[in-house]
Amino acid sequence: MPLAAIPSVSAKPLAVKGLAQALPAPEALEEVAQAAPRDLPAALAFALHRALQAPAARPVAFVAIQAWLNEHGRPFGWGFAWLGLGHDRLILIKAAREAEALWALEETLKSGAVSAALAPIGAPAFVATRRLDFAAKAGQARALLLRPGPPVDLSAARLRWRIGSAPSALHPMDPRGLGPVRLKAELVRSRTGLGGVFMLEQDHETHRFRLAAGLADHGLPSSPARIAAA
Repeated sequence: MPLAAIPSVSAKPLAVKGLAQALPAPEALEEVAQAAPRDLPAALAFALHRALQAPAARPVAFVAIQAWLNEHGRPFGWGFAWLGLGHDRLILIKAAREAEALWALEETLKSGAVSAALAPIGAPAFVATRRLDFAAKAGQARALLLRPGPPVDLSAARLRWRIGSAPSALHPMDPRGLGPVRLKAELVRSRTGLGGVFMLEQDHETHRFRLAAGLADHGLPSSPARIAAA
Protein backbone atom coordinates (compact mmCIF):
# COMPACT_ATOMS: atom_id res chain seq x y z
CA MET A 1 0.00 0.00 0.00
CA PRO A 2 1.93 3.07 -1.18
CA LEU A 3 1.35 5.79 1.39
CA ALA A 4 2.07 8.44 -1.20
CA ALA A 5 -1.47 7.77 -2.42
CA ILE A 6 -3.04 9.85 0.36
CA PRO A 7 -5.97 11.71 -1.28
CA SER A 8 -4.80 15.20 -2.17
CA VAL A 9 -6.62 17.73 -4.33
CA SER A 10 -5.96 21.42 -4.71
CA ALA A 11 -8.39 23.67 -2.90
CA LYS A 12 -8.62 27.00 -1.10
CA PRO A 13 -7.42 27.01 2.52
CA LEU A 14 -10.04 25.69 4.91
CA ALA A 15 -11.20 27.45 8.05
CA VAL A 16 -12.12 24.84 10.63
CA LYS A 17 -14.44 25.91 13.40
CA GLY A 18 -12.99 25.15 16.80
CA LEU A 19 -9.49 24.46 15.48
CA ALA A 20 -7.13 23.75 18.36
CA GLN A 21 -3.71 25.34 18.78
CA ALA A 22 -1.41 22.41 19.51
CA LEU A 23 -1.60 18.64 19.56
CA PRO A 24 -1.34 17.01 22.99
CA ALA A 25 1.89 15.24 23.84
CA PRO A 26 2.04 11.58 22.73
CA GLU A 27 0.91 8.97 25.24
CA ALA A 28 2.05 5.40 25.84
CA LEU A 29 -1.04 4.02 24.06
CA GLU A 30 -3.18 5.85 21.52
CA GLU A 31 -5.90 4.77 19.10
CA VAL A 32 -6.15 6.21 15.60
CA ALA A 33 -9.38 5.56 13.72
CA GLN A 34 -10.11 6.31 10.09
CA ALA A 35 -13.17 8.51 9.62
CA ALA A 36 -14.15 6.57 6.47
CA PRO A 37 -12.71 3.57 4.59
CA ARG A 38 -10.90 5.86 2.14
CA ASP A 39 -9.06 7.54 5.04
CA LEU A 40 -6.81 4.60 5.92
CA PRO A 41 -3.68 6.17 4.32
CA ALA A 42 -4.31 9.42 6.22
CA ALA A 43 -4.86 7.54 9.49
CA LEU A 44 -1.68 5.51 8.99
CA ALA A 45 0.27 8.68 8.15
CA PHE A 46 -0.98 10.37 11.32
CA ALA A 47 -0.19 7.32 13.46
CA LEU A 48 3.33 7.24 12.03
CA HIS A 49 3.68 10.96 12.75
CA ARG A 50 2.81 10.31 16.39
CA ALA A 51 5.18 7.35 16.54
CA LEU A 52 8.09 9.34 15.12
CA GLN A 53 7.90 11.86 17.93
CA ALA A 54 9.70 9.22 20.00
CA PRO A 55 13.55 9.16 20.07
CA ALA A 56 14.95 8.17 16.68
CA ALA A 57 17.67 5.79 17.93
CA ARG A 58 15.43 2.70 17.89
CA PRO A 59 13.40 1.25 14.99
CA VAL A 60 9.63 1.29 14.60
CA ALA A 61 7.62 -1.93 14.29
CA PHE A 62 4.51 -2.44 12.18
CA VAL A 63 2.45 -5.49 13.19
CA ALA A 64 -0.35 -6.75 10.92
CA ILE A 65 -2.33 -9.93 10.39
CA GLN A 66 -2.14 -11.64 7.02
CA ALA A 67 -5.82 -10.94 6.28
CA TRP A 68 -5.22 -7.19 6.65
CA LEU A 69 -2.21 -7.37 4.35
CA ASN A 70 -4.24 -9.35 1.80
CA GLU A 71 -6.92 -6.65 1.76
CA HIS A 72 -4.81 -3.50 1.92
CA GLY A 73 -1.44 -4.61 0.63
CA ARG A 74 2.00 -4.74 2.16
CA PRO A 75 3.19 -1.31 3.44
CA PHE A 76 5.51 0.30 0.91
CA GLY A 77 8.95 1.02 2.34
CA TRP A 78 9.54 4.14 0.27
CA GLY A 79 6.08 5.36 1.28
CA PHE A 80 7.15 5.18 4.91
CA ALA A 81 10.35 7.03 3.98
CA TRP A 82 8.19 9.73 2.35
CA LEU A 83 6.56 10.15 5.76
CA GLY A 84 9.88 10.43 7.59
CA LEU A 85 10.68 6.80 8.49
CA GLY A 86 13.58 5.27 6.59
CA HIS A 87 13.08 1.67 5.53
CA ASP A 88 16.21 0.73 7.50
CA ARG A 89 14.30 1.58 10.72
CA LEU A 90 11.11 -0.29 9.83
CA ILE A 91 10.37 -3.76 11.20
CA LEU A 92 7.40 -5.59 9.65
CA ILE A 93 5.84 -8.34 11.77
CA LYS A 94 3.14 -10.60 10.30
CA ALA A 95 0.69 -12.65 12.34
CA ALA A 96 -1.96 -15.18 11.42
CA ARG A 97 -4.67 -13.94 13.79
CA GLU A 98 -5.43 -10.78 15.75
CA ALA A 99 -4.69 -12.49 19.09
CA GLU A 100 -1.20 -13.31 17.81
CA ALA A 101 -0.76 -9.74 16.57
CA LEU A 102 -1.65 -8.38 20.01
CA TRP A 103 0.84 -10.77 21.63
CA ALA A 104 3.57 -9.78 19.17
CA LEU A 105 2.80 -6.10 19.70
CA GLU A 106 2.99 -6.47 23.49
CA GLU A 107 6.26 -8.41 23.41
CA THR A 108 7.81 -5.95 20.95
CA LEU A 109 6.87 -2.95 23.07
CA LYS A 110 8.15 -4.26 26.38
CA SER A 111 11.39 -5.56 24.86
CA GLY A 112 12.81 -2.04 24.74
CA ALA A 113 14.10 -2.69 21.20
CA VAL A 114 11.73 -0.27 19.45
CA SER A 115 10.76 3.34 19.96
CA ALA A 116 7.20 2.72 18.78
CA ALA A 117 4.95 0.04 17.34
CA LEU A 118 1.84 0.35 15.16
CA ALA A 119 -0.80 -2.27 14.50
CA PRO A 120 -4.17 -2.32 12.70
CA ILE A 121 -6.50 -3.99 15.22
CA GLY A 122 -10.22 -4.52 14.77
CA ALA A 123 -11.66 -5.12 18.23
CA PRO A 124 -9.15 -5.50 21.06
CA ALA A 125 -10.45 -6.46 24.49
CA PHE A 126 -10.07 -3.89 27.26
CA VAL A 127 -7.65 -6.19 29.11
CA ALA A 128 -5.50 -6.41 25.97
CA THR A 129 -5.28 -2.62 25.72
CA ARG A 130 -4.30 -2.43 29.38
CA ARG A 131 -1.48 -4.88 28.74
CA LEU A 132 -0.31 -2.82 25.76
CA ASP A 133 -0.32 0.35 27.84
CA PHE A 134 1.81 -1.33 30.52
CA ALA A 135 4.13 -2.86 27.90
CA ALA A 136 4.71 0.50 26.20
CA LYS A 137 5.60 2.10 29.51
CA ALA A 138 7.89 -0.79 30.45
CA GLY A 139 9.77 -0.54 27.16
CA GLN A 140 9.71 3.28 27.07
CA ALA A 141 7.98 3.06 23.71
CA ARG A 142 4.72 4.22 22.14
CA ALA A 143 1.89 2.04 20.93
CA LEU A 144 -0.52 3.11 18.18
CA LEU A 145 -3.60 1.03 17.38
CA LEU A 146 -5.14 1.63 13.96
CA ARG A 147 -8.90 1.09 14.15
CA PRO A 148 -11.10 0.60 11.04
CA GLY A 149 -13.69 3.06 12.33
CA PRO A 150 -14.45 5.31 15.31
CA PRO A 151 -14.58 2.85 18.24
CA VAL A 152 -17.21 2.91 20.97
CA ASP A 153 -15.77 0.10 23.11
CA LEU A 154 -13.75 0.46 26.30
CA SER A 155 -10.02 0.98 25.94
CA ALA A 156 -7.00 1.86 28.04
CA ALA A 157 -5.83 4.22 25.29
CA ARG A 158 -5.29 7.65 26.77
CA LEU A 159 -6.02 9.40 23.48
CA ARG A 160 -8.46 8.45 20.73
CA TRP A 161 -8.26 10.12 17.32
CA ARG A 162 -10.51 10.23 14.26
CA ILE A 163 -8.55 10.99 11.09
CA GLY A 164 -9.91 12.13 7.75
CA SER A 165 -8.39 13.16 4.43
CA ALA A 166 -8.44 16.85 3.56
CA PRO A 167 -7.87 18.91 0.39
CA SER A 168 -4.24 19.82 -0.07
CA ALA A 169 -2.97 23.34 0.38
CA LEU A 170 -2.42 25.62 -2.59
CA HIS A 171 0.98 25.38 -4.22
CA PRO A 172 3.03 28.47 -3.23
CA MET A 173 4.32 28.97 -6.78
CA ASP A 174 1.44 27.65 -8.90
CA PRO A 175 -2.22 28.18 -7.89
CA ARG A 176 -3.18 25.28 -10.19
CA GLY A 177 -0.69 22.89 -8.61
CA LEU A 178 -0.91 20.65 -5.56
CA GLY A 179 0.54 22.01 -2.35
CA PRO A 180 1.39 20.22 0.90
CA VAL A 181 -0.67 17.16 1.81
CA ARG A 182 -3.21 17.85 4.55
CA LEU A 183 -5.29 15.77 6.91
CA LYS A 184 -7.86 16.50 9.59
CA ALA A 185 -7.25 15.07 13.06
CA GLU A 186 -10.02 15.15 15.64
CA LEU A 187 -9.30 14.24 19.25
CA VAL A 188 -12.53 12.51 20.27
CA ARG A 189 -11.56 11.16 23.68
CA SER A 190 -8.88 11.85 26.28
CA ARG A 191 -8.29 11.22 29.95
CA THR A 192 -8.38 14.98 30.61
CA GLY A 193 -11.73 15.39 28.87
CA LEU A 194 -10.26 17.98 26.48
CA GLY A 195 -10.58 17.60 22.74
CA GLY A 196 -10.00 19.54 19.57
CA VAL A 197 -9.78 19.55 15.79
CA PHE A 198 -6.41 19.92 14.08
CA MET A 199 -5.75 20.60 10.41
CA LEU A 200 -2.26 19.29 9.68
CA GLU A 201 -0.05 19.58 6.63
CA GLN A 202 3.16 17.85 5.69
CA ASP A 203 6.43 19.76 5.82
CA HIS A 204 8.30 19.19 2.55
CA GLU A 205 11.72 19.14 4.27
CA THR A 206 11.15 16.99 7.37
CA HIS A 207 8.16 15.08 5.91
CA ARG A 208 6.49 15.40 9.33
CA PHE A 209 3.06 16.89 9.89
CA ARG A 210 2.54 20.31 11.44
CA LEU A 211 -0.38 22.67 12.00
CA ALA A 212 -1.51 23.89 8.59
CA ALA A 213 -0.09 27.27 7.64
CA GLY A 214 -2.68 30.02 7.72
CA LEU A 215 -5.08 28.00 9.87
CA ALA A 216 -3.50 28.11 13.30
CA ASP A 217 -5.34 31.31 14.23
CA HIS A 218 -8.72 30.47 12.69
CA GLY A 219 -11.68 29.56 14.84
CA LEU A 220 -9.81 29.14 18.12
CA PRO A 221 -12.21 28.50 20.98
CA SER A 222 -11.92 30.75 24.03
CA SER A 223 -11.53 27.62 26.15
CA PRO A 224 -10.71 24.01 25.18
CA ALA A 225 -13.62 21.87 24.10
CA ARG A 226 -14.76 19.35 26.69
CA ILE A 227 -15.27 15.79 25.55
CA ALA A 228 -16.11 12.54 27.22
CA ALA A 229 -13.25 11.17 29.26
CA ALA A 230 -11.98 7.69 28.52
